[in-house]
Amino acid sequence: MHLEDAPDLRPLLNREHNNGCCGPTGDEGLNRACPCGAAVAPIAADCFGPHELHLDPVRTYGFSQ
Repeated sequence: MHLEDAPDLRPLLNREHNNGCCGPTGDEGLNRACPCGAAVAPIAADCFGPHELHLDPVRTYGFSQ
């Protein structure tokens, strides 16, 4: 997903899995949480690769509004 498609996701409270030189690498596990605090996605946004968001299929589901 594009990062802007999930604007409500925030870094985990303790900032774990956010290592990288310019942003999180996304290869250390879930590093973004929904507003309730549940970790739901790893975000990759470091300078050496594409910026991507991958939702965890076990913790998320889609629905139409």
